[in-house]
Parts: sequence; structure tokens; C-alpha cells
Amino acid sequence: MASARGMHKVEFYSSLNEIKELYDQGYVVLKILYEEMKKRKDWEMSYWSFVKYAKRELPLKKSTKNEIEKETPKKEETNDGPPITKADFSTGKKWNPHTVDIPKDRIL
Repeated sequence: MASARGMHKVEFYSSLNEIKELYDQGYVVLKILYEEMKKRKDWEMSYWSFVKYAKRELPLKKSTKNEIEKETPKKEETNDGPPITKADFSTGKKWNPHTVDIPKDRIL
């Protein structure tokens, strides 16, 4: 009798073409792809076994921080609010918001 691990491998590779078709159709989240295949094929395989084989066979793209920054639109900085200062606790003085110089035209 074959081990469960061996049967999981057989289940995955026997359905590889269908898995790749679904992946190309937009099932790029492995959990959703696994659930769909489990419904279609009545798999015994666990999700973690599926992920192990999918990482080997599917062209999964890992997002890097630089790619995310490139895709995220830059927010223009506007200075519509009151000036914001950082408290300086290193001098030993207590920070008093009333001593900050605010132009008269910015006061409501």
C-alpha cells in the first residue's frame, strides 16, 4: 500500500494540467485554487501538501518591497493643517504646545 505522501504526490501531478489552467485563468491564491481542486477531484491531500507541490510547479511571484512601492501611487504632501512638531524630551524640559510659533493667519 502506498504512503499518504506518495498518494498526495500522485493526486497533484495527475491533475497538474488542470491546476495550471485554473492558475492561468486567475486562481492565483493557492488556498482558493486548492479548494476548487478539492471540490472537483475529491482530493485526500492536505492544503500544506498542495502548497509544497504548487511552489515547485507553478510560477508563483513573490512581491518585494520595491515592487510594491513602485505600484503604489505617491501621495502628494499638502500642508493644510497646523504645523506638527515632535516633542524633544532629551533636554529635560516639558513640551508645551502653546509655545510653538504659529502664524496669526493660521489661527482659527
